[in-house]
Amino acid sequence: MLTSKEKWFCEEIALGKRAGKIKHCFSIDKVVFKGKTNFQNVLIFDNKLYKRVLCLDKIVQFSELDGFIYHEMITHPTLFSHLKPENILIIGGGDGGVLMEVLKHNVKKVDLVEIDKEIIELSKKYLKFVCKKSFFDKRVKIHNTKGEKFIMDYIDYYDVVILDCTNPKPEGLSSELYSTEFYKQVSRALKKDGIIITLGASFLDFDTFIKKTFERIKKVFQFAAIYRFTMPSYHCGQYSFIAGSKKVNLASVDFKEIEQRFKKISKKHKFSYYSPEIHKSSMILPKNWQL
Repeated sequence: MLTSKEKWFCEEIALGKRAGKIKHCFSIDKVVFKGKTNFQNVLIFDNKLYKRVLCLDKIVQFSELDGFIYHEMITHPTLFSHLKPENILIIGGGDGGVLMEVLKHNVKKVDLVEIDKEIIELSKKYLKFVCKKSFFDKRVKIHNTKGEKFIMDYIDYYDVVILDCTNPKPEGLSSELYSTEFYKQVSRALKKDGIIITLGASFLDFDTFIKKTFERIKKVFQFAAIYRFTMPSYHCGQYSFIAGSKKVNLASVDFKEIEQRFKKISKKHKFSYYSPEIHKSSMILPKNWQL
């Protein structure tokens, strides 16, 4: 919410143990954009510490200071774990951050399925530090439709599916994208060695959300993994991504191969957070968070 003078933004925690108990607030130096699309409320503002901040439905999505952490960690552990990622599907990701990271790899085609086309236009205008010129890459095709509807038309097609969606609030925009039935559709659309990755949650919600999402993915995919990352602009900082694969054992990928590929790509593209070492260490979890 914003105060009457719009000097502070206080995040409304949508899920888990924090709901209604703790406020997470940012001072607002400048309101860049405030409005409502056909699907969600949007607030973009500047803060002296975090610089530009994007909020959707009163939840912080990322800031200019640390957005690269989120976008690199939802993208590169999966694309480097796959031996030859060529056809990629991103569901959500209207800000273009994940798309920009995917395009660092030698991919042939990227389908970006973002139901809210206004988010893409807002990103082009106000969040250029995230998307840069990624939307204009010839390998990219943008689809403004529901992800759960789009994926039903594909069988044995994608190498990697990235679910860059918002939190699964009941009856929210992304609620269906966290169901077992949807994961079955993803499995159907993936090739035999395909990989899926989705947003987890804060580790404060390990038992109530991370564990349940992991179990749903494990019902559909033979292999599953949790990647831990630290996001300063997110409430209670320690967060997770959850991945699954039919064939690739994500916990024992060939890091020597990944190091060679990373070194080659790094000659052309910058990585601010991800590295093979970060990739490997992100899967090391405390005993009480292991599944």
